[in-house]
Amino acid sequence: MAAGGIRPPAVLDELESHVREEMERLVRSGNDAEKAFEAAVRKIGPASVLRDEFKKSAGAAGVEKLMMAVAVLVLAFGAFLSAVTLLLCYLTAAERLMGFMAIGLTFGTVCAWPAFVSRLPVIYSKRKLHAVQVGCLAAGFAVSTFYVQVILQPYFEHRADGMLPPVGFLAIFPIAIGFALAGGLDRAARRLPQQIPT
Repeated sequence: MAAGGIRPPAVLDELESHVREEMERLVRSGNDAEKAFEAAVRKIGPASVLRDEFKKSAGAAGVEKLMMAVAVLVLAFGAFLSAVTLLLCYLTAAERLMGFMAIGLTFGTVCAWPAFVSRLPVIYSKRKLHAVQVGCLAAGFAVSTFYVQVILQPYFEHRADGMLPPVGFLAIFPIAIGFALAGGLDRAARRLPQQIPT
């Protein structure tokens, strides 16, 4: 593998571990040690294919890190603006508390999505994956729109100042869930077959 262009020691150790595990499994099921080794090596695949996959994976990881950095900046800016809005525009402690709880719930959802990736289905077909992701995003926006238009509308009519009630901040929550699911499905699709629970 090293001669084939796979150099990082951690990757080589992981590949060796996979070969050893597969070989042990085959020997336990009655195969000859030499044949088990050959079958385990074949299952790992040629170095050139693995090298290309690792390059793709490294490139995708770099893009994901950049996207995460941008997302963190956007979240921080959004949290700042929301906090300033709640502190300056709402006068009662109950309204501020309600608003901070709604914002905390939304930001918590966005920040916690990596924890749920292992529970999401793996969709290998790019076309189906993109369709489901668009569906998640559309559902989030649809639920948010329904919430604002149907549930919050009476609140606007009863408020003399015309301000958004603090529970209005919950309108962002379904959108956050849609984005979290879309991002989680993308990450789940990039998992290696060994990482998928059976």
